[in-house]
Amino acid sequence: MSTPFERLMAEAIPTRPPAAPKPEQPPPREPGHWTPEEQDTHWAELCQAIGVTNERRPTLRLITEPEPATDSDAA
Repeated sequence: MSTPFERLMAEAIPTRPPAAPKPEQPPPREPGHWTPEEQDTHWAELCQAIGVTNERRPTLRLITEPEPATDSDAA
């Protein structure tokens, strides 16, 4: 006859199953600038997705480096 401890030690210990294989993903896209035509197409797709028509695409500007902080900005 075995002891409760021996019976407990004989039980199978549940373990985590192996991780599922990750789906293959396309390589990351290199960052770059969109042409105005690509921007217009993307904006039209966004507007269509939310059901808005004739919405003008916002004008974006590129900020190349941060402006230096001045003492008056801290106040």
